[in-house]
Amino acid sequence: MSDLRTIAGSYERIDGFLKDLRERHDEAGEDDERDRVAREQELNDQAWFVLAWGQLEADIDEACRDAIRRGQSHDNWQLRRAWSLYNPDDRRLSGLSFESRLTLVLERNSVEWRRTMQFYNVRNRIAHGTLLSERIDVSAEIQEFLRVRESLARN
Repeated sequence: MSDLRTIAGSYERIDGFLKDLRERHDEAGEDDERDRVAREQELNDQAWFVLAWGQLEADIDEACRDAIRRGQSHDNWQLRRAWSLYNPDDRRLSGLSFESRLTLVLERNSVEWRRTMQFYNVRNRIAHGTLLSERIDVSAEIQEFLRVRESLARN
């Protein structure tokens, strides 16, 4: 079980502090300081988004490992044969791409699958050095992460 709710609470406390600071600078007419804090909020959002994403990705990986183990335990070889290609104990899940891991635990045409791939693309942009120039509503995104987590195939 991931710490998404704890992360959300911690993010909200820090974001609230930055919001108050930005508003104080705005009220004092300190435009440069207000803008500096606004950029800090953008960076803070992205850092917390990537942290929360890691928790969701770990949940997806664990659901994928469970799906592989269930597939490998079928009595019928015809149902079990393809699952034997994967090693659920391999740290990299036998080299499965994130998209393939996700497809093993969410229906590919589902809203949750498409939205998770959108999140994955945002995560990749940030994690590989392309910082966003707008805010991320991390609290709302974490709520979506929780919905995705609840949608993962577990049986």
